Amino acid sequence: MRRYLMIFVVTLLAACAPAPSATGTPDTDTMTPASVRARTEREWSLKADKMRQHLIPLMRKHGVNLWVIMSRENAVDPTLELFGGSGITGWYGHRNAYLLFDRGGDAANALETTVFGTHLSGHLKRFYDTVQSYGESGLKPLLQRYVTDRNPGRIAINQSRTISMADGLTAELKDYLFDAIGPAFSGRTTSSEPLLVDYVSVHTADEDAVQAEAAQATYEILRRAFSNEVITPGRTTLMDVHYWITAERKRQNFEFDFNAGLDLQRFKDGAVVALDDADDPVIERGDVLHVDFGVRLAGLVTDQQKMAYVLRDDETTPPAGILKAFADSQRAAELHAAELVPGRTGIDIKTRSEAAARAENIDLLVYSHVQGYWVHDAGTWTVFDWPERYGAHPRTPLHPGVWFSLEFRTRTAVPEWGDQLVAMQREEDMIIPAEGRARYTAGPQTELWVIR
Repeated sequence: MRRYLMIFVVTLLAACAPAPSATGTPDTDTMTPASVRARTEREWSLKADKMRQHLIPLMRKHGVNLWVIMSRENAVDPTLELFGGSGITGWYGHRNAYLLFDRGGDAANALETTVFGTHLSGHLKRFYDTVQSYGESGLKPLLQRYVTDRNPGRIAINQSRTISMADGLTAELKDYLFDAIGPAFSGRTTSSEPLLVDYVSVHTADEDAVQAEAAQATYEILRRAFSNEVITPGRTTLMDVHYWITAERKRQNFEFDFNAGLDLQRFKDGAVVALDDADDPVIERGDVLHVDFGVRLAGLVTDQQKMAYVLRDDETTPPAGILKAFADSQRAAELHAAELVPGRTGIDIKTRSEAAARAENIDLLVYSHVQGYWVHDAGTWTVFDWPERYGAHPRTPLHPGVWFSLEFRTRTAVPEWGDQLVAMQREEDMIIPAEGRARYTAGPQTELWVIR
């Protein structure tokens, strides 16, 4: 009995030991109370510093004196994540008003921030000069007095037909706000859309550093996911890889951005068969694999897609046609990145990129987008100009300094697969500097990853 107990204890200790990192040494970057606290406070500091540095200059650029953000429990305005969120309580109150006011004078000291509401976390004081709760009298008299006393000439509200992040004001809260401030001030309201797009497009140096850190971590997670560390051909399924990525993201204490999506292409019976994680196929030799995944760190997100090939038993390298398909995608990335010039609209960048690829006989479809606080952030998307689907994103000029997802798909006829088209779906995290060419914040993938 003692012998079996000893075996059980040894096995349990081995299972609980820190997982080895890619370098083979124990990785201690696991979730602890201290690490969670450090990352949370890092996010607050990043966002509060940005607000103090950049909000007033942008409000003045757009002629906005007061930005009013209305929110309530279960109908939370998405822009609040830029200005403190709920603090640490997880509650947004029954009916709250977040007020960002330009009191004039020196820009460095002009920002006045106030929140009126219920369930207000004390941690919001990092963002708001005044944090005031109300009781039975409600929010209305506080709003009336605040707006009347300051007499703002132009009031931004979050109502937008074309940019979802600038459309967080519900119909009820709009009626409530207009009733509180009266028709004279209601007539001074304007959409926050252009202000919000500019605000999310500018970043501090500290934010750039966090974005690069998150992008590099995403790249390394995916590189390990598409390797023999995780995949054993003939045994591992796509969902096995999915759950490994999820577990690794949690183990490294990254916040949820979006779950990994996986699919594969397989040549079978003279045709290309496409299977995804809903099918959960076993990964076989000869498969072309694709993954799409990102993490969130200190409120900033990443978004990457990678490709890999599973060698057959008699192969030491992928077939020449598969390598050509990846090479086409690599050239497409160069052509597309070269068109990322600040000031160009998304549809212009898309048109130029696809035309440049056609000139080199590359079948390219571009659908890139800015990223940062949301995976598909407010700003430029290089997609079709379909207003009902994409709103103003394709017609929005590219801002210098934005973070960008270089996202596209190429298709190449592969002789070894009966000249059938094989798709390479690629996505890389980038930054668009004010001067010079766009640059990658991690990687990029420059060769097709091989699983043996």
